[in-house]
Amino acid sequence: MSKTAQFVVADDDRSVRTFLVHALTRQGYKVSAVTTLAGLWDYTMSGRGNILITDVGFPDGDVLDVLPRIREKRPDLQIIVMSARTNLLTAIKAQKYEVVDYFPKPFELGKLIEVCNRSARLHASNGVVEATNPTIMRSAQLSVPKAIAIPLVGQSAAMQNTFRLLTRYSATKVPVLIHAEAGAEKEEIARTLCQIGTQKPMEFISVNLSHTPPDDHVNLFFGQENIIKSAANGSLFINNIELLSNDAQRALMRYLDRPDTSPYRPDRIVVGTCVDLRNYVSQGLFRDDLYFALSSAYLTVPPLRERLEDVRPLANLICKELSSEFGITKILQSDAVNCLQSWNWPGNLRELMFLIRRLFVNADSNEITAAEVLAEINALKNDLSEDKKMSLGDSAHYHIDKYFNSLGDDLPSSGLFERIIREVEKPLIQATMKRTSGNQIKASEILGINRNTLRKKIKQLNLPLSRDGYK
Repeated sequence: MSKTAQFVVADDDRSVRTFLVHALTRQGYKVSAVTTLAGLWDYTMSGRGNILITDVGFPDGDVLDVLPRIREKRPDLQIIVMSARTNLLTAIKAQKYEVVDYFPKPFELGKLIEVCNRSARLHASNGVVEATNPTIMRSAQLSVPKAIAIPLVGQSAAMQNTFRLLTRYSATKVPVLIHAEAGAEKEEIARTLCQIGTQKPMEFISVNLSHTPPDDHVNLFFGQENIIKSAANGSLFINNIELLSNDAQRALMRYLDRPDTSPYRPDRIVVGTCVDLRNYVSQGLFRDDLYFALSSAYLTVPPLRERLEDVRPLANLICKELSSEFGITKILQSDAVNCLQSWNWPGNLRELMFLIRRLFVNADSNEITAAEVLAEINALKNDLSEDKKMSLGDSAHYHIDKYFNSLGDDLPSSGLFERIIREVEKPLIQATMKRTSGNQIKASEILGINRNTLRKKIKQLNLPLSRDGYK
């Protein structure tokens, strides 16, 4: 294939610019380079270059501000955007103008070259310039949110991949399954996903199944006044989908499989879970067909402990939000942020947000110090240490109090007693069986129930019957 495409690399960072020019030259392409936004404008307006690879920020301006005019004047120009900016908003704005692809820095050269080769083939075939990556969205389908939710900030490779998947999924209407640990703010992620995929504001309905008794699930979704109807032509987010009752699973699958069953259709359905639903499917606790229907697009959000480099931008953004809320500016000293990065955040982003709020309210000055952060983290460590020393009763009391506190001013839905018993029964039997190496006679003696009852419960809970399952 004759590589007639001419590339122009626009970046004010000399090392990046030189690296890309050499890499593309080795591929056999003609490559030019510019270092400023003004130079980029002059070069492209002269009609030179077929494929533009550009950074976002330049000393003399932002390329996103001129992309609409470049697109208007040079509809033939294929554009690839790269940026070190760490939030989802940059990716959305770039793709609003039908760029070929968006690469967060640091980028993988192999993937960038692959996109460049694809663009060159398109140019050589005199094809119509179209987005060649499924993440691209037409501007008519996209609105840029005024603000990005706090969970969607980060410079780690894991979060950059999350940004790319979010922009890809926002271009479609297939159901999205968000898998994240507790405290990762799945609802805010779902809200942002639904927001960036629409041209105008739409209703966003959220339901948490942990707050609803299983016997009410069918009525919740398909009763006379149901959330499916409320979310019609809007978006529906179902959190803790693994708790959906069997009857409701059957009804929801029928609804998804047969559009004629109801005139009401949400524009988008997003579900969230903090467990691996595939395990629930294998244990017979969740319908496999419903799992496949809801996981056409699968988004895994990494826990905060696996992306500690994101703590700094997150903490600074949280402080900025709190400053706006309280009408007083407070900041975290650099050493204070370093201390935050030393903690493993078992409660994820929610724990970080609550801790910084406490620091913000109690700080004596407008600068939160490392000593103040360390005092809070040491208190968390002591709480965890004391938790390990608790009796079973004290531990249960502690965690039930935490559950009620997490509800704020709300009251739990009815059926709490049965829900707690159900939550405790399986891990209790599983732990006892493991401790006795699967010996049902010993396990039944420890639990104080007869062997037949234990065997029946093991089957009901889809636990292994043989000793091999507890090695």
